[in-house]
Amino acid sequence: MLLSTRNDASVAIPAEPVPDSAPRLAAGDDYRWELGVGFAWERFRSSVFNASAVGMNTSVSYLTNDWFAVEGSVSSTFAPSLAQIGKVRFLNYGVGPKIFWQQHTWAPFLHVLVGGTHALPQTAAGGQNAFMVSPGGGADWRWLPRLSVRLEADYVRTSLYSQHQNNFQLVAGLVFHF
Repeated sequence: MLLSTRNDASVAIPAEPVPDSAPRLAAGDDYRWELGVGFAWERFRSSVFNASAVGMNTSVSYLTNDWFAVEGSVSSTFAPSLAQIGKVRFLNYGVGPKIFWQQHTWAPFLHVLVGGTHALPQTAAGGQNAFMVSPGGGADWRWLPRLSVRLEADYVRTSLYSQHQNNFQLVAGLVFHF
């Protein structure tokens, strides 16, 4: 009679690790989308008129991995009435790449948005619609797992009234992660 020294019931075969199909975006979270809503201040300067406008900025980002996103942004700002032309309104919209460096609670970023601008009122100097490019950056501070505080500064290059304008915009607001 043969005695077996091996107990087959006590041998455990380790399971193969299951690969994670979705890359990790940051330590502890898997959020792919960001919705930013904030207060915007835009400084517009041209030979036709100069204005400081305040309003809202909204952005949506889709994070493709742990350092790159595609972002779309819309800013709508309003300035007080100017004596020679009346109320001033700006609408800037664009889409482009966003590169970020996710830290534990901070996520600084750089982005370049390309799109258009719409300005009111219409003046004799030219059209209301123009090409817009806006490179800039900022930082998000993670306050809660699904909520961050954002500070952002952007250079806004437009070409209204048959000339180019060098403007800038500051944004402060909240970012929702989902």
